[in-house]
Amino acid sequence: MTAWLVVLAIGVIGYALQALILVTVATRPLTDRILVPMRFVGPAALAALTAMLLFTQGGTLRAVPIAELVAIAAGTLAVRRTGTVAYAFVVGLPVYWLFTLAGLASG
Repeated sequence: MTAWLVVLAIGVIGYALQALILVTVATRPLTDRILVPMRFVGPAALAALTAMLLFTQGGTLRAVPIAELVAIAAGTLAVRRTGTVAYAFVVGLPVYWLFTLAGLASG
């Protein structure tokens, strides 16, 4: 019973802290000093998740197949040139499929 009370107390305290932050921030506008770095939070989180999915398997590092590396490079280049994320799929997936058909999918 005591463990459940601790879990409940932590949940209530966590919720209260989040509500406190929301109430205090919602009442005044954010400055550029806060807004500019916040632009990079989403892309950084997605990059970290992508790197984890790409370079690990079962919690250990793995060799990345050449087809995946070339497809990622092609997709990244397409996004950098066009500025549209959809081109990562439009370019990256066909490159991956072609390299897989050529027998270069395994590391």
